[in-house]
Amino acid sequence: MSLLSKTTEYALRAIVYVAMQDALGLKVGIKEIARELELPVHFIGKILQDLVRKGLIASVKGPGGGFFLHRPASDISILEVINTIDGMEAFRKCGMGMKQCSDLHPCPLHHEIKAYRVQLLKVFESKTIQTLVDGINTGKYFITNLHEETQL
Repeated sequence: MSLLSKTTEYALRAIVYVAMQDALGLKVGIKEIARELELPVHFIGKILQDLVRKGLIASVKGPGGGFFLHRPASDISILEVINTIDGMEAFRKCGMGMKQCSDLHPCPLHHEIKAYRVQLLKVFESKTIQTLVDGINTGKYFITNLHEETQL
């Protein structure tokens, strides 16, 4: 069961990459982001432009241009990114697809899924883009795919 859409997954990875480059004083282009994260260039381009329009990141055109953060990565929660891309519907809809699922009229999975969502909301509210960047900088976590080296 995937809670996040592919668009949100890509957006999170892209913002983290932008934040990592921004911390080095660099702006980054769409082609570099797509190449480094192995994402479709046109799709990630649309996502990044949407994030700029919605004020999550910023961009500058021309030589030396690219995407960057205009506010600290520690001020951007994962939940803000999710809400910006997909809204909060994933945290409200029934796990079994019922239109009228609630505490008063629950489906058989309602209470378990509600507990799961509450915990995820806490994680997404408390973790920021900076939290993710810090985790990657330790070498313990990754936002790129592993490339298996071929042995001769």
